[in-house]
Amino acid sequence: MAAMGGALTLPLIRSVIAAKVASPVPLRNQISAFVSVISGVPALLSVEAEDTASHVVLVPVAYCAVTDRLVQVESRLTDTQAVLWRRKLTRFHEFSFTILVVSLADDTPTYETQDRTYARPYLPDACRPFVMPIVAASLRALVAHVRPWLIYRVTKSRNPPEKALRKDLFLTRTLEDEGYAVVETGSDPWDRRFWILSRALTG
Repeated sequence: MAAMGGALTLPLIRSVIAAKVASPVPLRNQISAFVSVISGVPALLSVEAEDTASHVVLVPVAYCAVTDRLVQVESRLTDTQAVLWRRKLTRFHEFSFTILVVSLADDTPTYETQDRTYARPYLPDACRPFVMPIVAASLRALVAHVRPWLIYRVTKSRNPPEKALRKDLFLTRTLEDEGYAVVETGSDPWDRRFWILSRALTG
């Protein structure tokens, strides 16, 4: 699906998927019925203010015509006012991303996960290589829009394996390319890897 030049609209998604799905898929195979709706990183990313504290970027990546469910990559930057245990910071922005599986018919609850193992069945092979580049592009869009001074990131699992850690290092490099520098990294009290990054004075 050539959707790199503009926004992915729901009618466009449904029309393309309807053409791809030639015959009904049994409900027992509904997870495998998800197909990609992207062919790369979309050129247009919209930053939305969800509330006074959070800004999000939502990017559709897959769709199931059988269950009318849409898979989206949600990237979120949250203005947090709390004491950050390591540096006793009282205000910072935290970045996170999630895979959302949304029922467009609103007949089943939204499923969300930050675990790559649980997300995998909903991400077709055709779109899987684009997920992290989409997250990185969303992070750049969020940072340009919000311009936070301090960004905190933490892994969602304890002692993540090297393969899982690569995506976090990729996002750290993305922030460094945007003018941020790592001021501290290590493990939090729950053995999760964390990074604190600060925007350069000239940024």
